[in-house]
Amino acid sequence: MGWIDWTISILTVIVGVILTIIIMLQNSKEGQSTITGANTFYGSNKGKTLDGVLSKYTVVLAIAFCVLCVLTTISIMH
Repeated sequence: MGWIDWTISILTVIVGVILTIIIMLQNSKEGQSTITGANTFYGSNKGKTLDGVLSKYTVVLAIAFCVLCVLTTISIMH
């Protein structure tokens, strides 16, 4: 394994750990109703709250993690 393989592998582990931490920081959605959620102030401004920001980071990091996993597999196969 060359330095590129090691770099991609280490980035994959780092992104995986950060993704796990961000997912664990999010609040549970059990108590929220889907009917009343959009009609409240919280529902209409969710993107500006901490949960909204964490949700956006979760999506971005999940995509990055998937791409890094594919790149790690490709680099190891060569």
